[in-house]
Amino acid sequence: MKYLLKFEKKGMMIFISHLDTQRLFHRLMKRLDVKLKYSNGFNPHPRLSFAQPLSVGHSSAAEYLEFETTEPIKFQTFKESFNAVAPEGIRLLESWSLRDGGKAVAAVAAAARYRLEIPFFFPCMEATLDFFASEAIFAEKRSKKTKSVEKVNIRPHIVALKPLLVSDGDVVLLSVLHANLNPEVMLRSFYKFCGKAYERESIRIERTSVLGWRGDELVPLESICLE
Repeated sequence: MKYLLKFEKKGMMIFISHLDTQRLFHRLMKRLDVKLKYSNGFNPHPRLSFAQPLSVGHSSAAEYLEFETTEPIKFQTFKESFNAVAPEGIRLLESWSLRDGGKAVAAVAAAARYRLEIPFFFPCMEATLDFFASEAIFAEKRSKKTKSVEKVNIRPHIVALKPLLVSDGDVVLLSVLHANLNPEVMLRSFYKFCGKAYERESIRIERTSVLGWRGDELVPLESICLE
């Protein structure tokens, strides 16, 4: 049996790593006596994977976990039992059964929508429009192969960017980014474009949804996985 969970990660839980989150869910499943299916080989591990890793310090209202079991789950009680034992900041929102032979959620995840809350600075609103209108936006990224810092054009990975001025004077950037672009990479370039020093501690980053392609349209991940 294969299942998909949608959960939120907030509060102090944003400071635990992707690997520790994986371990946490493995332990929660064991505590709830979920019969996870394991891989074969000398070092078997549970068939449990996330749609897209979440960076430390980022909150999320829509994380997805796919896992396999050897026995069916009773959905009527699973959500209630899970939330009763999960630590504060982790909360199960929805769960679904997946059909056999479907694509893995990690393969379907193509982009994500983010809410980026930053302190207001002039001319942020105008600069955002100019920034998004640029044909090329360069950012510094460390190469996984050479470990050297390279300048790359991230503009093709920014699907949408919309600024909103909220009541307390902060600016919220609503953005859709391809899965391989960390929002902080874009924010560093944006701050540089505005001539401001990047101050990570003053920024709040939340992933609000994970998206996949249906034709030429990006739609919520579950709507594709459940087809």
